[in-house]
This record gives sequence, structure tokens and C-alpha cells, in this order.
Amino acid sequence: METETDLLFREMQPGDKAQMTAFYAALGKESTAFFNVGRGNENRTMDFFSGGRPFHKFYVAETGGVVAGHLFIWDTDCRIPWLGVAVRDDYRGRHIGQFMLRSVEALLAGQGYGGLLLRTAQQNIAARRLYEKCGYTHVGTHPSGELLYLRRFPTEAAI
Repeated sequence: METETDLLFREMQPGDKAQMTAFYAALGKESTAFFNVGRGNENRTMDFFSGGRPFHKFYVAETGGVVAGHLFIWDTDCRIPWLGVAVRDDYRGRHIGQFMLRSVEALLAGQGYGGLLLRTAQQNIAARRLYEKCGYTHVGTHPSGELLYLRRFPTEAAI
């Protein structure tokens, strides 16, 4: 079982294309249905390697040279950007999602962002539990039918 000391959370690099291709290929049917509908998130990620997506940031959780988790932020020009996160099926149950959320939250809060917004399928019970455990609040329903979650970061004014 991986521990946080076995995991490296880092920004995705131009040389990571083969690892990211392997990551998306390793997503099972359920993960694809929840995270990569119509290959949208995969296409968004692969745009990075051709210089696209200027207001996106991409991160990976790596262990032993394998990308076990992937997280991206888009609309980074906003105070509360959108979040997407997934863990390879063969690495689930090892708290990698929680590790990535905590890592990116600390990073973005330190950069002055106000929080993170995400959406997830109503049927994605495991993800909903993770988000709620990590302090995300269900704030409504997206026009797509997915649930909206918000995680606000503490500000100096609120302390």
C-alpha cells in the first residue's frame, strides 16, 4: 500500500505523454463513465502536450514511475477554479485521491485562490464520500444533472 511518502505530487510535464496515455488506458468502465465521458478529460489533458489549455494546470500523483492519479484545474484565471480528479482503478483504496486533493488545496490556497468547484455524477458514491470527507459541500446541481461541490479555502479575513 502506498503512503504519502511513496507518492510524488507534481505538475505534469511535457515528457509525461506516454504515462498519461497509459493512465487513461488503465481507467475501467466505471471510471471512464464517471470521469472521461466521451474522452473529454483525456482530450483536455492531451491538449497540454501540444501547448493548448493556457488556463489549465495539470498534476499527477506518481509512484514507482506510474501515474496513479491525475488532477487538473481549469479556469485558473478565476478566484474559484474547477477541479477534475481521478485515480487509476488498480490504485484505488490507497487514499491517493485524498492525497491529491490535500496537496492541490494547499498549493492553491497559498497562491490566493478562494476555493475549488467540481461536479460529479450522482451515482459516483465513492467520489461523493471522498469530497465530503475532505470538506467539500454539496451546493446544487449542474445543468448536466451532476452534483456541484464547493471547497472554500480560509482567508486571512476569516481567521
